[in-house]
Amino acid sequence: QAAYDGLREIGGTIVSITLVLVVVFIPISLTQGIIANVFRQFAVTIAIAVLFSLLVSFTVVPLLYSRFGKIDEFNRDGFIGRGIQAFENRIERIAKWFSSLLGWSLSHKQITMVVTLAALIGSVSLIAFGFIGSNFAPMGDQGQFVMKLELPRDVTIEQSNQITYQAENILRSSPLVETVFTTIGAEENGQPQARLADLRVKMIPHNQRNISTSDFSREAKLFLQQHIPGAQIWVATTDLMGNIDEAPIQYYITGHHIDSVRTAANLLLHSIKFVKGIVDPKLSAEESSPEISIIPDREKMAALGIPFEMLGMGLGNAFSGNNDAKFRQNEYEYDINTRLDNFDRRSTADVENLTFISTSGEAVKLKQFARIEESNAPGILERRNRSACITLNCQVGGRPIGDIGQDVSQIINSLDLPENITIIPGGELEMQDESFGTMGIALIISILLVYLIMVLLYNNYVYPFVVLISIPLAIIGALLALALTMDTLNLFTLLGLLALIGLVAKNAIILVDFTNQSKEKGMELKAALIEATRQRFRPILMTTAATVIGMLPIALATGAGAEWKNGLAWVMIGGLISSMFLTLIVVPVVYYVMDKMLEKVGLGKKKVIEIKE
Repeated sequence: QAAYDGLREIGGTIVSITLVLVVVFIPISLTQGIIANVFRQFAVTIAIAVLFSLLVSFTVVPLLYSRFGKIDEFNRDGFIGRGIQAFENRIERIAKWFSSLLGWSLSHKQITMVVTLAALIGSVSLIAFGFIGSNFAPMGDQGQFVMKLELPRDVTIEQSNQITYQAENILRSSPLVETVFTTIGAEENGQPQARLADLRVKMIPHNQRNISTSDFSREAKLFLQQHIPGAQIWVATTDLMGNIDEAPIQYYITGHHIDSVRTAANLLLHSIKFVKGIVDPKLSAEESSPEISIIPDREKMAALGIPFEMLGMGLGNAFSGNNDAKFRQNEYEYDINTRLDNFDRRSTADVENLTFISTSGEAVKLKQFARIEESNAPGILERRNRSACITLNCQVGGRPIGDIGQDVSQIINSLDLPENITIIPGGELEMQDESFGTMGIALIISILLVYLIMVLLYNNYVYPFVVLISIPLAIIGALLALALTMDTLNLFTLLGLLALIGLVAKNAIILVDFTNQSKEKGMELKAALIEATRQRFRPILMTTAATVIGMLPIALATGAGAEWKNGLAWVMIGGLISSMFLTLIVVPVVYYVMDKMLEKVGLGKKKVIEIKE
C-alpha cells in the first residue's frame, strides 16, 4: 500500500521530469551538420534511456519495494547507529535552515531578487572580461602530430629525401616517439611537390609520458629548426575527428583583382603577427614561382605558316611529353613518354630555339614569331565565389581560438581596405560560429518545449515560468566552474549547458508540484512554500549529489582525450550545485510573487464550469 500511495503522490512529478529530460535532447537529434555527426547518438541514447527509466520507476521499483521494503530500527548506541543518527540530524538541521532562510527571503523579496540578478550578471561578465574563453573544441591530446617541412623551390626529390631522412632520425631518437611515417613529395593543392615532406609522428601512450603532444611538438620544431638550416617547419595537430588540422585559424581574403587581394593579404599578415596566440601565419600564395612566358605574334605565325594548334601541341610534347606510344610485356602495358632531354630545356635560349615545322615544310624557330620573357607568377591561383582569393593560415598556441578570432576581427575592422576586399573567417572559426549557432537554436527550442510541457501539465501559462527560472540559476554555477577550472565555452560545454535545462528543471518541478498539492489541501501559500522546501530538500539533495558524484570521475579524468569531456562534467557539476541551493530559495520567491500577481488580476482562482443536462 505504501508503494502504491507513494507512486500516486509523485507519479505526476516523475512524468513531468521525464518529459522535460526527453524534450531537451530532441533538438540535438534533429540538427544537421557537425553537431548531428558528433552528438546525435548521444542525444538519442539519453532520451531512450530516460524513457525506459520512467517505465522501470512505474513498474519494477514499486514491485521490488512492496516485496523487500521494510522499516528497520537501527541501534542508536552503536557506532554505525550514531553515525546514521548524526547524518540524519545534520540533514534535518540544514533543511530547517533553508526553511528559515526562505522565510526571510519571502519577507525581503527585493533583496533576494537583486542578489540573484547580481550573481547572474557577475557570472556572465566572466565571459566579457576574458576569464572564460571560447573555441570550437578543446585541444585533445591524441598523441599524434605532423611535422611539415618546406625546402627551397630548386631542390630535387633526392635532396628532399636526404634532408627529411635527417629530420626523421632526429625525431626517432626521442624516447617519447613510437613511430614516424614520412612522405617525400607531399601534396600542395592537389599536386605533389618535391620540396615538401610530411612526417607523421605517433607518441608513446599518454600514461607513459609527462609532456603533452602540443608541448613536445613545439620543442621538436625548435630543435629541427636549429639542426636543419634552410628548411621552413610547421606543426599540425589532430582535430576533433582525428584528422590533421593544418590550420585551425583561416581567413579568406577575396576581391576583384589579384594584386589588390595580395596587398590586403600581406597587410593582414603583418598586422596579426603580434596577436598573442598566433603561431606561424602563412599565406597560401606567399611566394611567386619563376616562369617563362611565351607571347606569340599571330600575324607572324600566319605569315610563317605556324597554326596556333601546332604551337600548343609542340610546346606540350617538348616539355610535358607525349605518351601515345605504349610498351607491352606479357599482360602488362606501360606508357612511353617522349619529350625533350633535360639538356635541351634548361634555359630561356633552349626555349627560344625550339623548332617547329611550318605548313610549307620549313623549319621555324620559336623566337621568330614569339617573344619569350622571364617572369614571376603566383604559385597558386585561388578563387572563391568567382573572385580572386588568398588564404591566410595560422596555427594557435596558448590561447583559445575564439579569443584570438576576436582580436583578429578588431584588427580587420581597423584596417583601411578597399571596398571590394572581403575577409571571411574559415577553419575552426567558421565551424565554431556554425556550431554555436546550432547549439543556440537547440537551446532556445529546448526551453520552448520545456515550457509547453509545463503548460500542458499545470494547465497554466504562468507557473511554467517558475520552473524555467531555475535555468539561469544553473548558469551561475556553470560559468563559475568554467572560470575556476580555466576551461572554455566550446561544443562540449554547451552540450553540458543544454543537458542542465532538464536536470535543474527537475528541482523546480519537485517544489512546484508539492506546493500545488499543499495549496489544494487548503494550506496557506507562504506556509506551503516553506513546507515544500523542508520536505523536498532531501530528494533534491540526493538526486543532485548522485549526479555530481557520477560526474566527478569524468571531470577529474586525465587520460588521452580527457580534455574534451572535462569541461562538460564541470559545467554540469557547477550548474547542479548552484541550482540546488538557489532553487530552494529563489524559485519559491518567484512562485510567491507570480501567485500574488495572478490574484490581483483575478486569474489565481480556478473557474469551475458546470454543464446542466
